[in-house]
Amino acid sequence: MTVSILALIAFLLANMAFASWRRPGRSARDSIAADLVSGESEYALAGRSLAGPALLATLAASNLSAFTVFGVSGASYRLGWAFFPVMAFGTALMAVSFAVVGVPLRRMSARRGWTTPADFIADRFASPWLGRAFSGLSLLYTIPYLAIQAGAGGTLIEGMTGIPRVAASALLVALVAAYVWQGGMRSVARTDILQLAALLVLAVAAGLIVVVSAGPSGAAAKVAADAGRMSRAGVGGTLGWLPLLGYYILWSFADPMFPHFIQRFYAARSDKALLSSMIAYPVVAVLVFLPVCAVGVLGSAMVPGLAGAASDGIFTVLVQALAGPVWGPVFALAALAALMSTMDSQLLSCATMIGSDLLPKRFRGKRASQAAAVLLAALGWIVAIRPPASILDFLNKTAFPGYASLMPVALMGIYAPQLGRWTAAATLLAGTMLVFAESAGMFSPPVPAALFNAGAQFLVMIVGFWMSRPTVRLRMGNTGSLRLNASIMVIVVAGFLGVDFWNYGLSPQVILGLPGWVVYHAALTLGLSAAFWVVAKVIPADR
Repeated sequence: MTVSILALIAFLLANMAFASWRRPGRSARDSIAADLVSGESEYALAGRSLAGPALLATLAASNLSAFTVFGVSGASYRLGWAFFPVMAFGTALMAVSFAVVGVPLRRMSARRGWTTPADFIADRFASPWLGRAFSGLSLLYTIPYLAIQAGAGGTLIEGMTGIPRVAASALLVALVAAYVWQGGMRSVARTDILQLAALLVLAVAAGLIVVVSAGPSGAAAKVAADAGRMSRAGVGGTLGWLPLLGYYILWSFADPMFPHFIQRFYAARSDKALLSSMIAYPVVAVLVFLPVCAVGVLGSAMVPGLAGAASDGIFTVLVQALAGPVWGPVFALAALAALMSTMDSQLLSCATMIGSDLLPKRFRGKRASQAAAVLLAALGWIVAIRPPASILDFLNKTAFPGYASLMPVALMGIYAPQLGRWTAAATLLAGTMLVFAESAGMFSPPVPAALFNAGAQFLVMIVGFWMSRPTVRLRMGNTGSLRLNASIMVIVVAGFLGVDFWNYGLSPQVILGLPGWVVYHAALTLGLSAAFWVVAKVIPADR
């Protein structure tokens, strides 16, 4: 039995152990009693008790998929170091949404008993149909991911063990479905701790192996002499400051609207717990994305000639070549961990939305959500056996812009109590139509789509404000103009510094083998933690 097979078995067994673990003093009888009292909240939100490292881990891990390993290293292979700020700074800046969106949603969900995104929309706008529409769009953008993740996981396990892809995918799906069915959010959050740790350790180790090998091989010097890979705009000058701004807006609008992200906002124990995760998030972003980008950039010199989709395999190809046939396959666990951390979160959130939002009231509840989780997992595996090419195309063109189109409606619900359901519906419809028109090739905006769509939706909101009669259905409590102002200031100043247009067109100074502007961006990303600490300090107490 090979090292990679033993490592895989140990990793999967550890996931089951983490998922089944109960904290000392919490007996099976306590768990049953909690379930009887809080029902769906206990299953979907872990009794609104997540805090500390568990909350940080589940917020980070559920935002990192197999794309983190394969997509990011592949893009870095093709574009050079220019892709590092897209992922590290962009992901870190997105975390300000924990204060802007997460805190008010956490407060009101605890008071009003919300468990899904639709609960927020339906309650705030006094419109069950609008809530179901919001939930339906979230499902539309999320469910295809389950099939993609199941198929990708099967491929990874096949590469590590030789088990046929279909059987390997079935094994993975069955394991994830089992612990989601059994423990809901508690099991998912516990396994996220293990999965994030595995991703961090293996990603950093892979980065170190590649960096150490790049010097003697001459790859580091070759990259340093490559103007395209060292330039701020990337190879071919394709990543200018405007596309970069588009990425920042896309991440900041799309990620907080993942249904599993909103679920974690609800599940946080307190404002302090959520804001502590916000402060630590930039550190995680640098630790994950700097080594993965290094693998891609240095890999372009060490394994040249990979084109198109083949370049997305540079992480596997390079690490296996350097670590050897015995230990090399073990590093595939980094991608598997990232994949599982997203797959289980998406499965739970989709199952909860089906079990709580879309079924007739008499069928709703924990058991319905559990059944939906099993059925969705089975459906994902069946589709993964021979996935239609249209699924991947849909995800690439539609899913992230679709999530981003939900954000203006959420912001309206939190910060514009005078706007009613018809304005919200028009805003949601406008965003959805733009997303599908753009993905179908019917319309190409003159600026990045995320920026254009958000502007169009906010214009609809302004028109709605002037045309509608002010009606306040539900105030979101003490949302705090001080917090909003501080957050806007952080976003504007950090966004300006993150675009760093002054570095474009210049020959970069090399520091420790890196372009000077990469060192600048790493420091700037880490500096966001200090800025977020200031934002957390000015948030008014919940009253």
